[in-house]
Amino acid sequence: MTATTLPDRPLVELRGVRWRLWPVLLAAALMQAVLWPARELARWIAHQQAAFFDGHVWAFVGLAMVFQTLACLAALAVMRRVLPQAPTYLQWPARGRSLAALGLAIGVGMGLLMLVADYAPQLAAHRAPAGYDTSPAGAAGWIAVMACSGLCEEPIFRGLLVGLLTALVPGRVRVGRVDLPVAGVLVAVLFGLAHYESFLVDPLPLAIAQQLYAFAFGLIYVWLMERSRSLLAPAIAHGVGDAVEVAAVIGLQLAWTH
Repeated sequence: MTATTLPDRPLVELRGVRWRLWPVLLAAALMQAVLWPARELARWIAHQQAAFFDGHVWAFVGLAMVFQTLACLAALAVMRRVLPQAPTYLQWPARGRSLAALGLAIGVGMGLLMLVADYAPQLAAHRAPAGYDTSPAGAAGWIAVMACSGLCEEPIFRGLLVGLLTALVPGRVRVGRVDLPVAGVLVAVLFGLAHYESFLVDPLPLAIAQQLYAFAFGLIYVWLMERSRSLLAPAIAHGVGDAVEVAAVIGLQLAWTH
């Protein structure tokens, strides 16, 4: 009998990578070009209508998300003309490949993980987190806006930026059995950096935790996108995760302060 041995595979493997810095800088600049002007436009409108928006912060967040989505769709239209080989995944998944249920389950787990990472000191002290309107209308507004966050951010990060870098920085990286495009890893880093404001408002350990889970979630989102060939599953996971965390915080505010 002849023994058959499998060839050893390295734990980490890069394949077909064509590394160039300028596309990464372009993606970072494009990210800010989509996010920052839209947010500032929403802020300007909120200042003009302060009597309404001061009592409905969730409406300001939702308005910024609408403007960011419109800016992303415009950028995607330009990219399709200038770089037609760049995939956008802005399509409905094939039948039986939506991974919607998996995205939902992953989103619930993400929401609970973010709750612990973001509010560990308050949870340990049995102290209600603050920051959200707990009135029926306010709570519904916050949860609805957060549930739509995936519809806003996934076209930007996974559709636009991963698509751009897939065309300009091709290649794949494998860690163990997980195989992802290099573009997805780079955008996961940018996804974490997009949450830089946490370093300005949160204690350093919490800000670092947010960077780490944002990076990890970015990898999961691109994994879902590649396997479903669509942004639907990552958008569900993203939106459900944000909504679960906010709903849990509002629930704790109601339970621990009344």
